[in-house]
Amino acid sequence: MSIQREWKFGTHEARFEEPDTLWVKIQGDTSLKDATALSELYGEVGGRGPFYVVTDLREATTVDAEAREHVSKNINPGWFLGSIYIGAGFLHRAVAKSLSLMHYLTGRLTFELHFVSTEEEARVLLARERNKRSAQVA
Repeated sequence: MSIQREWKFGTHEARFEEPDTLWVKIQGDTSLKDATALSELYGEVGGRGPFYVVTDLREATTVDAEAREHVSKNINPGWFLGSIYIGAGFLHRAVAKSLSLMHYLTGRLTFELHFVSTEEEARVLLARERNKRSAQVA
């Protein structure tokens, strides 16, 4: 049985890239239904081991309040090695930072957030984060 590597939910899509990165592309509005699907995907991938998530927000528009609340209550920060956002505007940065602050205050935050402009910058940052992680383990 093969492991699923690509997903589509609403107007959004995701793909897993070995060894440890989930690339998510958000296009348009994010509803509660989309957030639920994304949270379930994080749980599925995180159940196999911690991973980096790179979220491309260059074509994202709004995020429903219910969607934000659902994600904040239903993700496990332990699933993530790190989170990188591509093209996040002011609102998306604020939402990401508020979610991370909430998890930090509860002692559950185990990863860093990063913001970049392009996929190339994200790939460079991923390589740097993996190297840093390898050095800490060694």
